[in-house]
Formats: sequence, C-alpha cells, structure tokens
Amino acid sequence: MISKKTLKLILLLVFILSCTKTQDSPDIVVDIKVSRDGYSPEKIEVPKGKVVLFRITSADEGLGENETLRYYGHCFYIMPPYDVMVENIKKGETKEIKIKMLYPGSHIITCPYCSDYFPMKADLIVK
Repeated sequence: MISKKTLKLILLLVFILSCTKTQDSPDIVVDIKVSRDGYSPEKIEVPKGKVVLFRITSADEGLGENETLRYYGHCFYIMPPYDVMVENIKKGETKEIKIKMLYPGSHIITCPYCSDYFPMKADLIVK
C-alpha cells in the first residue's frame, strides 16, 4: 500500500512535470531549423524560469511527406524532465511550442523517429 507521503510526492511530481508547457506570453523566442543535417542552432542557451517560444521550421521532408503515416516530416523532442514534442513538421512548415524553463542543466533535443537515419541532436542549456 502506498503511504500518504509517497502519494503526495507522486502527485507533486506529476504537477511539476505537467507545468512546463504553458500558454503564458513568451519571454524569449528561439527560431530553429530542422533538416536531415540536424538542428540549427545545435546549442541553445536560455535562462531558468523564463517562458521560451520555440519556432521550429523544417527545411526538408525528413521521413517523408506521406501524411497517412503516423510520423512524417520532422519532429522536435526535448527529453525528460521536459518531455515535450512537436511532431510531423512538413517541409517549409513552422510549428511553435511555449515551454517554461524550470529545470537547470543540459538537456537533449532530438527526434526519436529520425535519429536512426539522420544526425538529430541539439543541446538545450538552461542556466
């Protein structure tokens, strides 16, 4: 049986992890290009506590343009503890996501679907 203290800790963790995506106005805008060559820029530095609007534009077709497949084009995934993803970015398309930078340190941006085929990695540094 789970103790009350453990349950509270689990609920707090779920709440914290769900708070990174936000509708708040951005403090910073970061433009990112994604292609089969990877992400540009490859290193992004942002201050802790700020809301960052990531604008991700695909320069090529990535995994392809077949929209009947579950995944096509490119994606943008910030690994845990952020655990946020923008999927299916078609060639020439720009998609946006706002994230509150709560976790300091170095975080990896990748595409879990493309990374077996293309060099898909960038570093997100939260200071």
